[in-house]
Amino acid sequence: ETQGVVTSETIQRAFCLTEEGFTNFVSELWSTRPQMATVGSCCLVGVICQQTLFVANLGDSRVVLGKKVGNTGGIAAIQLSTEHNANLEAIRHELEDLHPNDSQIAVLKRGVW
Repeated sequence: ETQGVVTSETIQRAFCLTEEGFTNFVSELWSTRPQMATVGSCCLVGVICQQTLFVANLGDSRVVLGKKVGNTGGIAAIQLSTEHNANLEAIRHELEDLHPNDSQIAVLKRGVW
């Protein structure tokens, strides 16, 4: 489709296809395992294409790049992404906007979203 070229759009499409597959999986299991609908997941992608690093993240994971520090053999961690979860107010609003008829889309339980 993209003939060996990675773009932010191809990564976004991969995320959407993955979500679609998971949603279909949950739908197929709904009658025997409805608890699957409450399972959370994370997705973290890192791709280097034509000397460009692409990173994408959904969920509680973070992309961290290790960078060599001088000649000591030490490594410094450089954070390349942020968490993407309901702990962030903007994400809760996004979820509520996407699912206006679901009052349970983001629920605070024991102090955790």
